[in-house]
Amino acid sequence: MNTSRILLRLVIIAVPALIAASVGVAFQALRITGSPQQFRSMAKLTVAGPNDSNAKQSQIDVDGMVIVPIESAEMKSRALKRVKALNPDLKEVEVVIRAAQTKGSGTVTILASSFDPKFSRIFLDALLDEFMIFSMKMLEEADGKTPQPQTAIAVQERATPAFEHLEDWRWPIAAGAAGGGLVGGLVGLLLGWILVRSPKPPQIPTAVG
Repeated sequence: MNTSRILLRLVIIAVPALIAASVGVAFQALRITGSPQQFRSMAKLTVAGPNDSNAKQSQIDVDGMVIVPIESAEMKSRALKRVKALNPDLKEVEVVIRAAQTKGSGTVTILASSFDPKFSRIFLDALLDEFMIFSMKMLEEADGKTPQPQTAIAVQERATPAFEHLEDWRWPIAAGAAGGGLVGGLVGLLLGWILVRSPKPPQIPTAVG
């Protein structure tokens, strides 16, 4: 294949790839800018073992004692009932709860996300109250069943005023460009193969005998 045919194929591949990449970027940009604003409220719990020693702290099942129950549907249901009882005029919205332990410590950070900043904060405070009731009952039931002193769970920080959560646009934009470019490049490759064919090799005339 001569140089002009190679260049023509490269152009045919590059044009759809660039167009598709631009479409992917535009789609992701519209998705990000068109999404409703999301607000997050944050709170913190402290889980401490006997004498708060690092050795015993590492033995505490923070996931089982805090993270799993506080993210559960049952705890969210209890919190919602408390919110409705204390704030009957407040409009209910869906709230997403995420909890994570700070590495190497007994601090657990809880985030409540929704489209209503006021509801996010009130719901998270109600969730903290319901969880503390739950955890105290749980620790009371465990009292006397273990030779070691109990673990203590305390509220380190109540729900903060909700702040707007801005989505990191870099990865979605990059993914849109890469995905669109890949699809467009494959289409261009197929078009190049169809439209620009290599010339057939010359045939050697056969002798007429």
